[in-house]
Amino acid sequence: MVAPSKFAHIVYNTHRFEEMIDWYARVFEARTQHRDGRLAFLTYDDEHHRFAFINLGPAAEGAPERQPGEAGVNHVAYTWRDLGELLDTYKRLKGMGILPWRPIRHGLTLSMYYRDPDGNGLEFQIDAMDLAAAGAFMRSDTFARDPVGQPFDPDELVARYESGEPVDDLVFRSDQPESAGSAFRRAGRTA
Repeated sequence: MVAPSKFAHIVYNTHRFEEMIDWYARVFEARTQHRDGRLAFLTYDDEHHRFAFINLGPAAEGAPERQPGEAGVNHVAYTWRDLGELLDTYKRLKGMGILPWRPIRHGLTLSMYYRDPDGNGLEFQIDAMDLAAAGAFMRSDTFARDPVGQPFDPDELVARYESGEPVDDLVFRSDQPESAGSAFRRAGRTA
């Protein structure tokens, strides 16, 4: 099988049509490509659409809310180019009252998890290593002991980043081997 060349779009069925469109437009600074009473298509880049919303109409009276951890999509992940972009996004969203429910240093990524109005999970991340180093880290004993990672305080991270601390000191887990940072630097990346 040949792997896909890129992520194309995601489609959500929703009882919160207006709220979902507004949230995605604000969070992703997306523009509407088409919208009617039944469907809406939004994009944030040169793709014709990245999000589509199908209006299911109002939820039935007394219908249960979707709870985190139930069957269905856990989350969709989006990668920013560097730590500065990710933190700028965090600060912009915080200014709108949208906060991550779970910020985690995974080791291979630094991630902030959000939930949209329907409870769908979104991971906003940066890669902390090149692909070879990330693969090696995932096969390491360190990762096997803790495959999830360590929580962090986004506001503390912003303060440390803005004070000029080295990026490697901000993105890697406390239990990662010293070589993780050097592998990252060898890749020429600037998280």
